[in-house]
Amino acid sequence: MEGWFASLGLANVALGTSSILVPLTIAHLLGGSVADVGLQSSAASLMGVLGSVAWGHLADTAPRRKPFLVLSVAVLGLAYVGMALARSFPILVLWAMVQSFFWAATGSVSVLLAIGRGDRGTWERKIGRLNQVTALGWLCGLALGSASLSTAARFTTEAVATRALFFLLAGVGAGAAVLAVRFVPRQGALPDAPPPPPATTGRPDPSSPLAARLLLRRLARRLPTPFSGRDARDRALRRLLVQTFLTWAGVGFFAVPFPILLAERFAIPSAQVFLYYVLLDVGVIIAYPLASRWSGRIGNRAVQTIGLLSRLALCLVGAAFLLLSASAPPWILLGLYFLVIGISYSFLQLSGVALASRLAREESRGRILGLLNAVIGAGMIVAGVGSGYLAQGLGYAAPFAAAASLVILALLVLRGVPRSAVPFEEPAELKAEKEAA
Repeated sequence: MEGWFASLGLANVALGTSSILVPLTIAHLLGGSVADVGLQSSAASLMGVLGSVAWGHLADTAPRRKPFLVLSVAVLGLAYVGMALARSFPILVLWAMVQSFFWAATGSVSVLLAIGRGDRGTWERKIGRLNQVTALGWLCGLALGSASLSTAARFTTEAVATRALFFLLAGVGAGAAVLAVRFVPRQGALPDAPPPPPATTGRPDPSSPLAARLLLRRLARRLPTPFSGRDARDRALRRLLVQTFLTWAGVGFFAVPFPILLAERFAIPSAQVFLYYVLLDVGVIIAYPLASRWSGRIGNRAVQTIGLLSRLALCLVGAAFLLLSASAPPWILLGLYFLVIGISYSFLQLSGVALASRLAREESRGRILGLLNAVIGAGMIVAGVGSGYLAQGLGYAAPFAAAASLVILALLVLRGVPRSAVPFEEPAELKAEKEAA
């Protein structure tokens, strides 16, 4: 186990708690609706999209990747101080956006650090191990939220307990930053990475048409090749990105309104809501090793298909129940439902990152992973706004049905993604000749 995994694990303790604490704060403390929860999710996802593109490019070109990880974890703690002090919905959303922008750096940088430059055959195992550690941290965060709120309810109000918990999360983020400074390796971009585009001479007037054309040309050069490439690898990456958008938009329509569904329609106490999400994360943790092994045996595309089919079944079952019943399901059935949600999540997340890592060219892998996270964020932007207003206007069954439709489209697009990246790899002999030359 890499020592620096502990930093991300501890950071995910804070993220796991806040993933449920923020929606509950909007609904219970700030008087927001499920539509407001969706807007907050979309705003944070938008900043995550911008951050993913920026950090992914820097991960490929910067001499050191460690500062990005340290900065993202440090800002995490600062954002929780702001959330603790927030007295209005816009201020809370602002701090969530700041946190999301800087946390996006970990999406591509952590994977690049995990897989390193070693044996490609171990990538799925390393990515799975990293995800398992972060999922364990998330699980501990959910347990922390449940225990803290249930204990504090005996001594103080929910508002005081919630704000105190945000301050506690700030301390957890600070501890994660200390571990990042101590243990994250100083790995930089590949020595043979392409140099940045040559700088133009002079400084033209920013308002001139020439300056605008130069700016657009520079931006075009920085875009990863899936937007402009025409070979089979680039076509496969474009298809994967479309499928990823559809998949995570479906995940968002399903997931964003869920905490409010539990708290409002089913009248489940906040501490118990956390416990159900603990079961979800248990499913994530126990399924990562299985997803990693299956990726090596049957391929990443097959694992992604299994994750999508299981997610489709969850959406259809959830929509049907919400249409046919007004009461909460038995706790044991709801617990099993959350467990399966976690298992499907682990299959989707691991196989998606592994597919992108293998299809990407070595010199642009950081940008591709950043782009992948940006596409995931774009899906969550659509899902955040759409699911909130659907749930508010048509009931909670509507976003579940929308999620099922998006997952079906993702399954259709996935059929055109290669089962593996082997056909796109250079023959070993040719690669050796290039290195010798």
